[in-house]
Amino acid sequence: MKKTKYIVLISILSLLLAWMMGGCAGCKKTPVLLSISPTSGPETGGTPITLTGENFKEGATVTVGGSAATNVTVVSKIEMTAVTPPGSVGSVDVVVRNPDVEQASGPQTFTYTDATPPTVISTTPADGASPDYTDPVDTGVAIGATFSEPIQQGSVTMTVAMETLPDALTTASGDIPGTVNYDSDTTISFTPSVNMKAARRYTVSISGAKDVAGNEMSGTHTFSFELKTPKRITGWYTGKEGETLKSIADRPDIYDDESKWKKIVRDTQDQEAYMFRRDSKRLKVFIK
Repeated sequence: MKKTKYIVLISILSLLLAWMMGGCAGCKKTPVLLSISPTSGPETGGTPITLTGENFKEGATVTVGGSAATNVTVVSKIEMTAVTPPGSVGSVDVVVRNPDVEQASGPQTFTYTDATPPTVISTTPADGASPDYTDPVDTGVAIGATFSEPIQQGSVTMTVAMETLPDALTTASGDIPGTVNYDSDTTISFTPSVNMKAARRYTVSISGAKDVAGNEMSGTHTFSFELKTPKRITGWYTGKEGETLKSIADRPDIYDDESKWKKIVRDTQDQEAYMFRRDSKRLKVFIK
C-alpha cells in the first residue's frame, strides 16, 4: 500500500513537472484578433476602437502601426477596447499581445485618414517686402502663395487691399479687383484687373483653402508688402504712347490724381514756349 502511494505521488510530481516545463496545454492559447470597429480614424489619433477576437488575457497590449494604443481594457476573452495613438495617413497593422508575449495571429488593419488642414508656407512677395519695380504706374509685381499640401481648385478666397503710403501724393484705399489662379495643386496667384501702382501698401488675405480630404485651413492668412513712393516728376514730361492727360495726372510720380489733368493744361499753356502738343502720338506737357 505504501509502495502504491509512492507511485501515485511520483506520478503526480512527474505530471506537475511536465506541466511546468512544457506549459499547461490550453493555458497559453494564442490570441486571435478577428475584427476592429471602426476601421479608420484621423491621423491625430484619439479614436476609440473595439477589438473582437479570442483568447484575450488581462494585461494584453495593443499596438497600432507599431505605436502603443492607450486606455487598453480587456472586457472579456473575446473583446477589448482601446484608443488609437497618432499616426501617419494610410493603412497600418493592429496587433494584440498577451502578457506572455504571444502575438495575435493575423493582425487587422486600421486606416489613418487625413485630418490636417492646409497652411500657407510661403508667399510672393514675402511679408514686409518692398519689391523693386520699373514702371510706377504698372509695377507688375507678382502676388502668390504656396500651401503645405494639394488644395481643391475653387476653394480659396484671396483678396488684395490697397492703401497709399504716408508720403504718397494722394490719399486712397480700397480693394483691388482681380482673379485667383490655380497654378499647381499647391500654388495660387492673383491677377489684378487694374494696375498695381507704386506709393502704396498692399495687404493680401487668403482663406477657405481645402485639401483633397476636405479639411479647411484655419482662419485667414495675411501678408503685406509696400511699393515705395517714386521720385516726383517736374518740368517737361513726354508721355508714353497711349497716355492721356488724365492718365498722366494719375501717375504716382506726377499728381497721383487724374482729376488734376486740367492743372496740367493750365501749367503747360503758361509756358512761354507753349509745347502742349502731340509728338509721335505722345503728349508733351509741363508739370509744376
